[in-house]
Amino acid sequence: MAAGVGRIRDASGRLVFAPMRAAARSSRVGGVVRSGMDGVTASAGGRLETEVERATEAVLAGPLPEVVARSLVEQRVIERVVSQLVDSGELDRMVSSAVADVRMERLVREVAASAAVQQMLVDAVESPAAADLTERLVRRPEIQRAIEDAVAAALSRRATTLVDRVVGAARRMDARLESAPRRWARRPPRSGSQASAQAGVPYAGLGSRIPGLLVDVVALHIVYLVGIAMVGLTVALANWTPSHTLADALAAAGWAAIVAVYFTGFWATAGQTPGMALLRVRLVGTDAEPPGWGRSLLRLAASLVAVALLCIGFLPVLVDDRRRALQDLVAGTVVIYEPAPLPMPVSRQHGVR
Repeated sequence: MAAGVGRIRDASGRLVFAPMRAAARSSRVGGVVRSGMDGVTASAGGRLETEVERATEAVLAGPLPEVVARSLVEQRVIERVVSQLVDSGELDRMVSSAVADVRMERLVREVAASAAVQQMLVDAVESPAAADLTERLVRRPEIQRAIEDAVAAALSRRATTLVDRVVGAARRMDARLESAPRRWARRPPRSGSQASAQAGVPYAGLGSRIPGLLVDVVALHIVYLVGIAMVGLTVALANWTPSHTLADALAAAGWAAIVAVYFTGFWATAGQTPGMALLRVRLVGTDAEPPGWGRSLLRLAASLVAVALLCIGFLPVLVDDRRRALQDLVAGTVVIYEPAPLPMPVSRQHGVR
């Protein structure tokens, strides 16, 4: 009985599923079914997209975006993310990668070459706001100090370059002036900066000393004329008219006093006059220090004698190994080259940070 019931069930199942198998075997019916399924799927997908768009628009139109933005600001989410990127070095790598990209360079060039960008820059520069901002920046003490330092550094470089050229030409002139006299005296030639074999110090020749002496003479005349003008004004105010002999005597005494104070004072204290400082030469004694007041007076007196002898007292400089003139031989002094000063710093201690 059980076997009979099983056969009846199998036969019923085959009878029921026989039409479905036949439809599946038919390609035409299968294509229709598949196309119907695709149409249903497409229709369902379109309706789903439409509903998603409507839901998105409804969400964005509501207060949710403002709430999210306010929460991001209050919780400092952006700051934390940026700080993490900076600490990890990822931001630097991202910026470096973007800058090194060829497309970024091309984009920047295209933007810079754009007529609209150029016109915008011109409008920004010519706007009253730009002029006001520039004026404010120029008035700031830091900017003014920076400008002053830049101008001072530029003038110093120009002046140093000119002085270096003059000093170099004067030192080359030392060797040229000595070449013939040393050959006549059967002494070996030497360069303008060669040091003496005895002391190992570069001694200054006539090419470096005479221009400095001329500068000192000009400075002395300026000081003397100013002094004479002041004395003449005082005499005129006092309504006193001295005789010509007394006036000549006072003028000669004043000139001698100014010469004595000028040369003796500079030699004894600084070891060089303004003219010697300009040519970068220095007067020293046997101890490589500036000569004292007594030795400076003695050298001044010998210098006047050397000048009175038609400057013959300066000729020993051309052949002497230490380039000493008559006044140097009498006072025991020498004139040496001074090394070039160190360059001035561009910025001051209180310069712009």
